[in-house]
Amino acid sequence: MAADIYPFLTFENSKQAMDYYVQEFGAEIITRTPFTEEQVQGLGLNVEDLSGTTAVGEFVVAGQRILCGDATMTMPQASSLVSIFLDFDGDAAAAKELFDHLASSDQQRVTLPFADHMVGKQLGQIVDKYGVTWYISAGR
Repeated sequence: MAADIYPFLTFENSKQAMDYYVQEFGAEIITRTPFTEEQVQGLGLNVEDLSGTTAVGEFVVAGQRILCGDATMTMPQASSLVSIFLDFDGDAAAAKELFDHLASSDQQRVTLPFADHMVGKQLGQIVDKYGVTWYISAGR
């Protein structure tokens, strides 16, 4: 049995987060579905503007599909237990270009400079404004 695996990120406001990833990461928004009135009532949420909510969203960063949605039970918490690893499969120029773009913004924090590392790859690490850790790797 085989299955696909995709990161699912939870935000206080996924619509705003998706806009951030478009601006900072060059993401492409594939879809965003707001909650329905029935869903909001079933979850016991107090929402004035359904159009600003996200039941499920999908965006692509460097060709990789990422799903997201609004938190419905508690405020989302950042975790260092899970990171997103973008592997550019030997395209060091593309990896460095994305890393340098992210590192040049005050919206992210560099936690590992892009360089040759013990694993035999060029890679770097940043933490975005939502606390999500991203490894950017040239691969091979």
